[in-house]
Amino acid sequence: MKKKSGFVLVETIVVVTVLCVILVVLYRAFSSIITNIQRRSLYDNTEYIYKTEIVRDYLLETLPFEQYNSSYVTVVCDNETTNKCSSGVDTKRNAIFNGLNVYAVYITVWNTRHLSTNSISSFQPTTQHYIASLDPEDRDAFRVIVMYKQENNDTSQTIYEYASLQMGSEN
Repeated sequence: MKKKSGFVLVETIVVVTVLCVILVVLYRAFSSIITNIQRRSLYDNTEYIYKTEIVRDYLLETLPFEQYNSSYVTVVCDNETTNKCSSGVDTKRNAIFNGLNVYAVYITVWNTRHLSTNSISSFQPTTQHYIASLDPEDRDAFRVIVMYKQENNDTSQTIYEYASLQMGSEN
């Protein structure tokens, strides 16, 4: 009888160990999926795509094609630098950019894999991460990337949200 109870104890320990390992693996996979979903929810949600369309339409009306055709990255405005998004004499621009909480606007080539790390190294890390997450499809077009700054009232933390749309073509 004693030999049988020892075997049951060892068998139970082995089964519990295997179950624990499986649960740890599932937890890690599930938590990384949730983290990616939460991070991705700040990118390209419907509200910000519509806001980006308003910004893009304004830029197509006012920005000469040659200005952003000449380089891989054109900084239209960036509140981190001296190129403020809502300063200047253009009241329409100020109203649009202030009303939509635009923090930065960039125009890049469509396939952002062609961008060198030096050309985006001055951007915020969240912007660099967003650009790295974009689809690397080859297309003869430009992409307008708009960064929105939101204040989280619950945590007093600043949240940056992004959206991008096609803007014109290279040809």
